[in-house]
Amino acid sequence: MVGIPSIYRLPPRVYTALVVISFSPLNGSSSMNNVKSIGVAVASLIGMVLIVGGIKGGQIAAMVSAGENTPPPSETVSTFTAEVQQWPNIYTAMGTVEASEGIVIAAEVAGKVKDIRFKSGEQVKKGTVILVQESGNEQAQLSAAEARLRLAKSNHERLVALRQRNTVSQSELDTAVQQMESAQGDVNDLKTTLEKKVVRAPFDGRLGIRKVDLGEDLQVGGEIVSLQATNTVRVNFPVPQFWLVQMDRGLPVEVNVGDGSDATIKGEITAIGAEISAVTRNAIVQSYLQNEKSQLIPGMAVETKVTLSNPQEVLAVPSTAVIYAPFGDTVFIIEAGEKPGTFKARQQFVRLGKARGDFVEIVDGLKAGDVVASAGAFKLLNGQAVTVSALPTPEFKLEPTPADS
Repeated sequence: MVGIPSIYRLPPRVYTALVVISFSPLNGSSSMNNVKSIGVAVASLIGMVLIVGGIKGGQIAAMVSAGENTPPPSETVSTFTAEVQQWPNIYTAMGTVEASEGIVIAAEVAGKVKDIRFKSGEQVKKGTVILVQESGNEQAQLSAAEARLRLAKSNHERLVALRQRNTVSQSELDTAVQQMESAQGDVNDLKTTLEKKVVRAPFDGRLGIRKVDLGEDLQVGGEIVSLQATNTVRVNFPVPQFWLVQMDRGLPVEVNVGDGSDATIKGEITAIGAEISAVTRNAIVQSYLQNEKSQLIPGMAVETKVTLSNPQEVLAVPSTAVIYAPFGDTVFIIEAGEKPGTFKARQQFVRLGKARGDFVEIVDGLKAGDVVASAGAFKLLNGQAVTVSALPTPEFKLEPTPADS
């Protein structure tokens, strides 16, 4: 019996019975005696099995009863009192950056590229020459048109003098006027064409990637380069119909620059869409921001926050107090124990709302003044005794600013 745990040991009388059964000979001369002996042995064996099973079952039942009657050990936790907080009423959405002015500069008239006077990506001022097209034919046509205009003006002046003396008819004078005006129109048309062959920047901005090469035969509408005015930008973002009624022009807007830092650019709402999409049930709201450092690039997706006028009152607890689970989120409420000066934990299902900083909103399941376990809740059981820690706990903040170390 040495080395066998007491829980697995059988009473001595059981071992004696087993030995007797094992070594009892099946004597007898007749087959009937042999059958009786075998029957006795089998019955004895079955009886011993039942005895052993009963003994072990009683031992296991005693162990289970002892485990149920033994309370779990007390756990040390930190606590927080659920409180009503004033949260800024903030709407957040992903917006798209657009330049306040942005176009693709294209050829207005057909012609071969003679000179390219810009570099991709550079900043240009309004009126800067971007590209020059060949204009030899137009220059020659302009010279001929100006010669016809001079002749038409000379004829007109002469006929005016003759008409004053009634030497020519009024119709001849009218014809001279028409010829002069027609020649003037031809000259103006050619001058306009020549002006269009010198492509200029229509406003201050940054050029994109060049889309033409020297000698290329540009057709009307042929793209040359993109020009975006990025000193000021617009950010358009969708707003659901529930939030749209709270939007108004002039509300402050904050846009994260999207470079992985906490840098933001502030602006305001300048326009609200006049209709809601039948597909998304959203309306488009537009904000206007200064972008002197060119941190926002047209086409970027940025996080946009709008601070609405009225703050919200919410019941909040630290997010560390919540036990998240697929079957439901819970917190442990710390209540007075059965004995004076003791405490126990009661698990409570809660419905969560928005999260902000280190806190999470409790929509249902708690009331102001309830004390919850804010640290160590993950190791608690329902009804378990707890000890409230006297050590200082980390400060929970609505706007935490952790520092890199």
